[in-house]
Amino acid sequence: MTPTREAVIRPLSALLALLLSSTLALVTPTHAAPAPERQRAAYLKVTPGNGAFTAGQQITLRGNIGAPGRRRVHLETHLDRPGDQWRAVPGTEVRTNRSGDFTLRLRAHATHILYRVAAGGRRTPSWTSAAVQQEIALATDGRTAVAGEPLTLVADTTAMPLFAGRALTLQARTGAGWTTVATSTVGTDGRGSFSVVPSVEGQAVYRVRQEDWDQGIGHVGWFPSYPLYVDVARAGTRRTLLPTPAEKPVAKPVTAQVRQAPAPHQATAGVGRRWGLSRYDFDWEYGESLTDGAPLGTRRRGTWLDASSGTGRVFMRNGGLQLSSNSEGAGRAGSTGSLAATLQGNATPYGRWETRLNPLVYAGGATDYTVKVELLPESDAARGCDARAITMFEARPSTPGISIGARSGATAWQRNLPEVVSGQTFHAYAVEVTKKKITWFVDGRVVGRVTDTAAISGQPLTVRISMQASGDVPMRTTRTLADWVRAWPLGKGSPTRGGARLTPGSSTPTC
Repeated sequence: MTPTREAVIRPLSALLALLLSSTLALVTPTHAAPAPERQRAAYLKVTPGNGAFTAGQQITLRGNIGAPGRRRVHLETHLDRPGDQWRAVPGTEVRTNRSGDFTLRLRAHATHILYRVAAGGRRTPSWTSAAVQQEIALATDGRTAVAGEPLTLVADTTAMPLFAGRALTLQARTGAGWTTVATSTVGTDGRGSFSVVPSVEGQAVYRVRQEDWDQGIGHVGWFPSYPLYVDVARAGTRRTLLPTPAEKPVAKPVTAQVRQAPAPHQATAGVGRRWGLSRYDFDWEYGESLTDGAPLGTRRRGTWLDASSGTGRVFMRNGGLQLSSNSEGAGRAGSTGSLAATLQGNATPYGRWETRLNPLVYAGGATDYTVKVELLPESDAARGCDARAITMFEARPSTPGISIGARSGATAWQRNLPEVVSGQTFHAYAVEVTKKKITWFVDGRVVGRVTDTAAISGQPLTVRISMQASGDVPMRTTRTLADWVRAWPLGKGSPTRGGARLTPGSSTPTC
């Protein structure tokens, strides 16, 4: 039987189609499913690195969380002290990219601290931050200062990271305060200079402030030098080169040994008695200056006014407020004059106040400063009067024991306590003032009370921290570091009971 035309064509068409599909398969690429993204090891890098930034300056954390995929990550910190734990930092959440990379910017912490970035059960390796503390030294150009002739003063910031262009303010002492006399800026060599003309012979006292420095999200608060004493010769005296000034103070990175503050679980009245949210909390952890408001609290108002009548200065160091009677550097034989830091603008007549404090004695002189933390009516503090003071803490650091008390006119109430104030240990001192009673606390425990309402002024009270000298005699070089200062309103927490009654006695009002 002869096959039809259709019977021959159909098998040939099928064969051609099969051959064509085979050929196309050889030349057409195969679109396979994408391979899973390769997992990278978690890491954390920080710029600028240690030695190149100070407290409050912006630093940038870059790294990888150790797994691909977009997710939210956050910063965690650890103070690297016994009893501390890793804590998440609120407001630091960012998203990673598909590879797990992240970038996080923040203000550098003032103290030795560990950082890491976390998400769920994943963590980067930790990185230890050690901010270089701010420092500035002021000196003459080495020539004799003569009344009526220009004098060059040089400010040196080379002990800290370079902030070229930062504003510098030269101030002259007026009483226990300061008056601006000239301005300059930090040069590319870390120095700035001023020209002044002393008007009369005698002794002139100057200091220099490096002013607020804001870049990115960073804020570095203003910072003062120690006072510079300049002997000014009478007009017509020949100008000569003076001996080389004493060695300038040198800033050093913070280490765990520099600031041995107690762990967060150490007893305080505010935490132990559940006083709740603070009205204000000056903790000075991120490079703030004296005139920056409280970073925490429900009423974040108030600034600190510094006063110095001698060789000392009030400044921020290692995340705290420090009163220092003189540099501990070479060539320092002792200290003169008093120091004080007084809170302005957040006073209240009743409430609770607490600070954590550590006074330290170094060398020089033969007489201890009297270190005090007081509550004063704001109007009294403005004129330097302490006739109605409530003393939270008073001590001579080289002598065991502290005293607490209150004064009102010709009456004083006082109690001495065998507390140890020397060494590297901080203690918390608190007071509660109601309309009927004053109660004192040390490390959270009640240590005294006064129920005589004559001790209660009813005036808005503010905090003053001071180191008081004994006249003009050389004092032992001393520093007092306030870790933080906090205040609370009345009404919350455990009822306050107990405490030995303070003994009343006589007092001689001085104002």
